[in-house]
Formats: sequence, structure tokens, C-alpha cells
Amino acid sequence: MEGNENLNKILPAEDNRQIQLVINQSAEEEDTIDLGNVFTNMKQKAKFYVTLLVLFLAIGLSVPLLIYQFTKPPLTVSSVVTLRYEVDGKQVTDLTAPDGTQLDLNQITSSYVLQEALDGFTLSKPVTVGALRNNIGIRTVLTEESQRVKESLAGLAGAKNSEAYTQLQNAEMKYQNRFIVTLTNGFSENKTELKNDELILLLDRILKVYNNYLVRQYADLRLPEDPYAMIDIEELDVLDSLDQIRSGISHLKTFINDKPDTIQNYRSWQTGRTLIDLNEMLTLFRSTKVDYLYAYVLENSITRDKDALLTSWRFTLRQYQNELDELNESIAETEKLLANYKNDEVFITMQESDAAKSTKSSTAYYNSLILQQTENYNRAAQIKTNIADYTDRITRLENTDRTEVSEAVKTELEESLTTAQGIFETIRSHMEELFQSPLYTTFEDYSAPQGKETNFLIASAKNMAIGGAVGVILACGLWFLAGFIPEFSAGRKEKTGNKEAA
Repeated sequence: MEGNENLNKILPAEDNRQIQLVINQSAEEEDTIDLGNVFTNMKQKAKFYVTLLVLFLAIGLSVPLLIYQFTKPPLTVSSVVTLRYEVDGKQVTDLTAPDGTQLDLNQITSSYVLQEALDGFTLSKPVTVGALRNNIGIRTVLTEESQRVKESLAGLAGAKNSEAYTQLQNAEMKYQNRFIVTLTNGFSENKTELKNDELILLLDRILKVYNNYLVRQYADLRLPEDPYAMIDIEELDVLDSLDQIRSGISHLKTFINDKPDTIQNYRSWQTGRTLIDLNEMLTLFRSTKVDYLYAYVLENSITRDKDALLTSWRFTLRQYQNELDELNESIAETEKLLANYKNDEVFITMQESDAAKSTKSSTAYYNSLILQQTENYNRAAQIKTNIADYTDRITRLENTDRTEVSEAVKTELEESLTTAQGIFETIRSHMEELFQSPLYTTFEDYSAPQGKETNFLIASAKNMAIGGAVGVILACGLWFLAGFIPEFSAGRKEKTGNKEAA
């Protein structure tokens, strides 16, 4: 029972305080590790290794945060833009522009739109138009039917079905009346990053500028120029002031009449009026106020300086007469061109016979001559009316005595100018409101950050837990080795000493 004897030697009955491990036990040599001594060694070095444990834990938690900062995906914001206008009297259901052509989405990234979005917008870091354009993405949305067709054909094409691939290439895809615009953070080569709020606001500004572009492009929605800014009733004679007021009214009426029905029928939420209402207001104001005062002043030859006014009117009359002479020459030249112009002839040869047929077709140049002559006649008629008006004025004033400008006339003139300016301001405010309204686009989903990039602790929680656990394991492992190695070394020395004694 030699094995039992060896066991009794290793574990004497009177010394049961120790737990001994037998390593590589053999008949001739044995190594023993006293775990009690190992834990004692660990206890002696506890202060240092507890500090080491905290350090490793901190490193394990910090490293994932640092890695996330260098490898985090750039923040992306997006908006869904839904078109809201009518084409041929029907609500638009695809990406058709208001004039019936294909809507050009590339204008979103045009220099005009991006520069206007950046102008007046102070950013924490500079961003160029080129860098901004590179970070904008536009994605159209297929209709459900087109999406199903695309997926089915794509599956067959992926199976190397040449016929399906051809069908996929030739398939006419239809799109919804919406598109998605995205803006990714990190601009220029050094990836300059803006704040989250700045990025969201920047995309909103781009879409608003594009919205304004659509309205201006397709609705001619521009602000009217002030036709009364240069009127100085203290410097101008009464009739000259009234002439400019009347001209300003005509200018505003033309401005309104040139607008499409959609714009003219828009009712302001501030005033409750439409452009049609404002147009009628101009007509009523001119007939009851301005024209009445004009006729009264003209009939009674009311003027501050008769001679100066006659000189001014004669000069204006001469200008109109010179313009009419030039216009008549242009009309005569155009008449000659039209009379001698020969339309292009196209010869068609029939295969069944040797006969050739010729047909005449009008050209763009001929059409332009017709349009030019029409404009000439219209302008000539207007000039003749002006000449007759100024001839009558001059005759009246020459044959009557001048009448002083009374306080009543001054008051009426001032009130007329004030009223005219008030109507202009109302029209301008109406157009500004219309300009800001979602007449052609609307933001269905407002810009918002995608993902959880803003909360980096939540984004790195999993990696931080793993890093902290690894740090604890490494620190505890080193601590255990710090207690184990001295005991192991002592056992080896004892065994070597026993061998030498033997």
C-alpha cells in the first residue's frame, strides 16, 4: 500500500489546516501549492491590486467610449416632402411639375438654393456650398405597384434571366408625389461637424428655399415693386403726381391680372381678402377718388407753375411723337419682310410613282415676325392715345388761366397718395403671406435626427459592459497571479533543496 503511505505523508492527520494541491504527482517527485499561502499573499498586496482593479475597470469603460467617438456613424437628418398642387385641375399624384413637365429635384442641390439657405445663417463652423451639396441625398418613392414589379423583376434578373433583366431595364416606374431629402453631418475633407440642432435647421432652410423656388418658378410669385416710392407731391405738380398715382394703380392691376387663378383666389388668413378683392379695391379707388380729382384739376387748370408744366408736357409729347415715328418705321420694315417671306418647302416623293409633292411649313422666324408686328401695333395704339391726351392737356392749359392749388386739393392729393400706398402695402403683405404658405410643398415629416447618436452612453452601453467585465477579469487574474507565483516559486525551491540533500 505504497500509495496510501505517500498520501499520509502529504496530508498528516495533525495538520489539517492546509489545502494542498498535488501537481504532476509521481512516484519520485511531487509539487505542492498551498492555497492558504496564495490567498495570504493576495491579502498582503490587496491595496495595490484594488487600485489596479479600479484602474482596469475605468479603462474597460472608457475605451469603448473613445472607440465610439472615432468610429461613430455621422448623424443624418431627413425630411419627407409631399407635393401639394393641381395639374390640369387634378391633385398631383406623382413627381410632375405644376406646368406638366417632369419636376427637377436637382434644383434642391443647386448653388442658388444652397447659397440662399446659408446666407444669414450663422453656423458654429464654416460650411461651403460644395461640401453641403456632397452631403445631401434625394430619394424618390415608388408607387406600391411599381415597387412590386421592380422586386419581382429584380429577383428574376438576379437568377440570370436575360429576358427579365431586359424587362427591368425597360419597365416604366411610377413614383409617388413625395420624396425624401437627407443631410449627413461631416463636411469637407476634415469632416467638420455641426451641432445637431444646426444640422436640422439647415435642412429645414434648404427645403424652405426650394419651396420658395417652386412658387416663384411656377406661380410667378414675386413681390410687387413700390410704384409710389418716387412720388413727391411737394416737388411735382398736381397733375404729374396724379399721373404717377394712376400709373401705379395700372401697374398693380397688371401685376394681379398676370397671376394664375390659383394665386388670385388665395384668401389671406390675416385680412380675409383675395387678390381679386384687392384688384376690385384698386378699380374702385381709381374711379371714385383719383380719376375724379384728376378730372377736376385738369378742367380747372389747377397748377403751381403753368409755364413749367407746359414745358414738361411739350417735352413728353415730343418724346411720344419720336417714339411713334421709330415704331412706324419698324412696322413698315416688318410688313416688307412678311410680304416677301417665303415659307420653307418640303418635297415628298412617293415610292409608288415618280411624282413629288411639296408642302409649305411655317418657320419659327416667320412666327416671331408675326408676334413682333402684333406688339408693334399694340404699342403704336398706346402711344397714339398718349399723344392725344397730352395734346388735349396742352391745349386746355394754354387756353385757360391758371388756378392756384387750394388747400382742399392738397388734402385730397395727400389722401389719395396715402390710400394708394396703403393698398400697395396690403398687396405686398398678401404676397408675402402667400410666399410663406405651403402652396406647392409641405413638410409631411419634419426634419429629425435618425438613430440615437445624440446619447453616446446608451449607444456604447453594451461595449462598456463588456469592457468593464474584461477589465475586472484582467485585474483579478493579475492579483491571483501575484499571490500564486511566490507560492509556486517557494515550492520549487523546496523541492530542489530536498533533491540536493538526498
